[in-house]
Amino acid sequence: MKEYGQMAVRLMKDLVKFDTSNAPGNERPLAEYIADILRQEGFEIEVQVVAENRANMIASFGQSDRNLILNGHLDVVPPGSGWNCAPFCVTEKEGRFYGRGTCDMKGGLAAMMAAAIKVKRENTLKNKNLVLAFVADEEINGTGTKYFARHFEKGKQNIVVIGEPTQNQIHVAHRGVVRLVVGIYGKQCHSGRPYEGMNALTLLGRFLVEVEGWNQRKQKLIQPILPPPTVAATIAAGGIKDNVIPGYGEVVLDFRTVPGDTAKQLELETEAVLKRLFETEDVSWIIETYIDVAPGMTDPEADSVKIAQMAYERMGRPKPGIAYFSAGCDLSCFLSEGFDGILCGPGSLAQAHVVDEYIEGRQLEEAVDFYESYILSM
Repeated sequence: MKEYGQMAVRLMKDLVKFDTSNAPGNERPLAEYIADILRQEGFEIEVQVVAENRANMIASFGQSDRNLILNGHLDVVPPGSGWNCAPFCVTEKEGRFYGRGTCDMKGGLAAMMAAAIKVKRENTLKNKNLVLAFVADEEINGTGTKYFARHFEKGKQNIVVIGEPTQNQIHVAHRGVVRLVVGIYGKQCHSGRPYEGMNALTLLGRFLVEVEGWNQRKQKLIQPILPPPTVAATIAAGGIKDNVIPGYGEVVLDFRTVPGDTAKQLELETEAVLKRLFETEDVSWIIETYIDVAPGMTDPEADSVKIAQMAYERMGRPKPGIAYFSAGCDLSCFLSEGFDGILCGPGSLAQAHVVDEYIEGRQLEEAVDFYESYILSM
């Protein structure tokens, strides 16, 4: 492994030692640790406190109205049980590095750091401002990215590369997520006299059948790049006792959304399904949105994509294809604030959020080369 690939491995091992499981996150100690490393390398540093013990780490150098932001998140999901190695200590085996966050996405952060340090030491940054924006709370609310994107002083060009695990391929889009709680009211009564009530679980079951048909219709809404939108029932609950006809039942609907979908629109469509289903019956309901993450899509002809293709060419690699990221991420937060951006980072999404998470050393080193090439190609 080359010098800066080895640096990325060392950095990743140090980053993984910090337990930044979200919730609660506790990213500030890690933000300050990274800040100290980059400050010693000559970067200008800002630690942005976004909540108690939660912070973004912002490092920059260069003087230009053209900004390149390398972005990633400091938090990880909790490790859970069943690991064959210590989750917050990197274990190396057969070219793989195991530990919580190695793939999602402290490996990506380490690769970005190593590439930026290399460019800084070799004085190869020309005509641009390079920013490392490592943020808090991506895994739940996106608090860190939203704060950074709102407060960043944008210039003539503002490109962000997000280091989510894409196996170092270019991803330009992701679906959003909207989750609704739908509560349906029937009439409670004694289970020995069911004819005196209206069973909310029966009403809920009828609604769930409608939801499945709705999802099948959504599959016909073919999208450019992204897969079709979906709707699925993920949690259902109701009933208070085994000898009582329940008067209330509820379900969580998980919508995976595409550009053009909004939470308000989906509430109205859900309302329409309920009205059609129960129009002749004395049934009432409530609909509440509790998750609303917008979808994001970058134009495949955007500068951020063209630069990535040039970066691959500079590395002597074939021109990459354009794909979508199948999980949620912060790209939409940047796009809504006027940034141009892509996703590209080491690791496979199949390793994110799992027991015995790992990243391949080969991909980590490739990511260092890609980020350096991207910086030089902009």
